[in-house]
Amino acid sequence: MSNQPAHAALVVDDNWYNRDLSTLALKHVGYQVAEAQDGLEALKLLEERTFDLLVLDLSMPEVDGATVLRTVRGRAMHKKMLVIVMTANPHMTTEEIDGEADFIMYKPINITEFAEFVGRLKQSRTPIC
Repeated sequence: MSNQPAHAALVVDDNWYNRDLSTLALKHVGYQVAEAQDGLEALKLLEERTFDLLVLDLSMPEVDGATVLRTVRGRAMHKKMLVIVMTANPHMTTEEIDGEADFIMYKPINITEFAEFVGRLKQSRTPIC
């Protein structure tokens, strides 16, 4: 067992299938994963603790991903957290979300490529949690 602190990720998606796929990939590469099924639940979790990585669906009812993103980027405790936004809009750019996301992934995601990508992110960073 490793003595290194674990990297923590929060997956936010109102679609259970997408949420489960992202969680599976993150756990596969060694993240500890928390899940939220909507933006409101995500904001509550983000008030309670920090995460190294936020995987965030942009299109959700009530509190959407863009609102979650603006809220967390305004909090000092989340300044170092990496954010991957997921969207089905193939024309979405980081400028459209005020440059607040570190990465954009377009749905449907390739689960193997996603796992490899988040694995590389994990290896390149020291846990902030």
